[in-house]
Order: sequence, then C-alpha cells, then structure tokens
Amino acid sequence: MGTAIYRVDKRKEYRRAGPDDLIELLPVPGQNPLFLPKWVLEILAYAIAAHEVTHVSGPTGSAKSSVIEAFHLVPKNFQIVCEALGFKPLPIKLYSVEMATFEAPGELYQRRSLKDGTTFDEPSVLVRALEDAAQTNGCFYPLIWLREMGRVHSSSVQGGLLNLMSKYDILLPDGRRLDGSKIAWVADSNYQAEGDSTHTLVTLDDALRRRFTINLTLDYLDLFQEIQVLQHIL
Repeated sequence: MGTAIYRVDKRKEYRRAGPDDLIELLPVPGQNPLFLPKWVLEILAYAIAAHEVTHVSGPTGSAKSSVIEAFHLVPKNFQIVCEALGFKPLPIKLYSVEMATFEAPGELYQRRSLKDGTTFDEPSVLVRALEDAAQTNGCFYPLIWLREMGRVHSSSVQGGLLNLMSKYDILLPDGRRLDGSKIAWVADSNYQAEGDSTHTLVTLDDALRRRFTINLTLDYLDLFQEIQVLQHIL
C-alpha cells in the first residue's frame, strides 16, 4: 500500500495519516510548503515538547533547518502536531546559535567586547539564550538551536558544550546554575550523511554524541514520493 499526502491544518485528516504518509506543512511566508513523513514531524515535535537533547542529521537539502523554521515561524504547524501527541499546543521560543562563530571553547561562555574605549567580557549568545530560556513561564517551549554542528572549527568547541548541554543542571563559568529541565536542544549536522561531508570539519566528539537522547536522520524523498508531491501540487 502506497503512501498518501495529508495537510497538517486539517486535524481529522492529519490524525488519519500513517507514520510513513507525507504531511504538507503550512508554508513559511515567501516559501513553498514542506512535505515530510509524519513520523519525522512527530519525533521532532515530541523532542521539543519533552525537552530532549536532539541531533538532527542528514545531507544538505534534506530540510533539517527548514522543518525547524516551519515549526517556529508558522506556530500552527508545531501546535497541531503537539496536540495530536497529547502535549499542550504552545508555540516555540527559538534561540538560534551559529556554531561556526565559535573558534575556542571559552567563546561558548563569554566574549570580549568594547565599550567606552575599554574591553570587557560579556556573556556569549549561548549563555544569554540559556539564561532567558531557563526563565520560561510555561507559555512556550524554549528551544536552543545549535546550527551546523559540522561546521565547528575545533573538537574542543564541541567538548566545551558538555557543561552547558544538559537536561538538568547547567553550570555557568561564574558558578551559577540554571535549571535545564524545561529547555529543549536541537543540534543539526550532516555527520550521518555518508555521501555529503562537505561541511564536516571535525569528527563529532564521542562524549557530546552521548548527550543526545534522540537522534533523527532525515533524507531526501524517494522518487515515488516526489511524483506524489508534484501530482498533489499540480
């Protein structure tokens, strides 16, 4: 039996879909809609709503970034999937962190800045995101998005994440501790895409790999699915 295509915004239709059926997401403004297997959407939505630490991998163009943006920029996409899984249909509060900007592990915690002619250390974009995400009031799902893990310049940068990427106790350089139990993490990379390692600069750190509680690998649609999508659009 072949797969079918269902729209995410038609709740009864969405609930009838099987795990391998394609779901048409509402498009991000200015872009085309995404078509992804239902099981992919539900694993990612579960990971975010349950505050998991998730690694999303796959070749370039397999919609790793696009699905996160579709969940964030069009809240209805995420909320409908959440509701179907039994979670509160809340929006995502996204904290996007570009991993390629960090050249040393210390930069994960603080960076040198200039003010009034003098330099000083200020919290990094990641630390500021964690401080804000830890203050969640239950009105959204906080999500730290570590973009392009495969583009980091040094394996020591990945090692520097070990004290920060936690589901529970997060230790900051100044000794403060943050409650990470309500924070979800998603790191995207192409580490598991054997035929596409263009953006992989260093080997994925083994200790960091063990921090991920969910590993989700995306791939391109097969030929039959692509034909289905074209017929559906036309």
